[in-house]
Amino acid sequence: MEDFTLMKKNTHFIITVAENGKFLSYALTINNSNNLVSALNIKGIKSANVADSKKEAESIAKEWNDCYRANGTYMFS
Repeated sequence: MEDFTLMKKNTHFIITVAENGKFLSYALTINNSNNLVSALNIKGIKSANVADSKKEAESIAKEWNDCYRANGTYMFS
């Protein structure tokens, strides 16, 4: 039997959703024991990218949102 004790407990994602031509990205942590399809059943989801850490996911999401703001496609502007 294999030893799975070294496996990560969570995976971090950068989620991008869209609505009416506007975009929003955010970090999402999903426990690895959860069903990924169910966890990613998010209204308007356009992409789910894996990150190495929560910090990296948050940083990338912020950078993408800054780009959406700059080009006028940020969901909350």
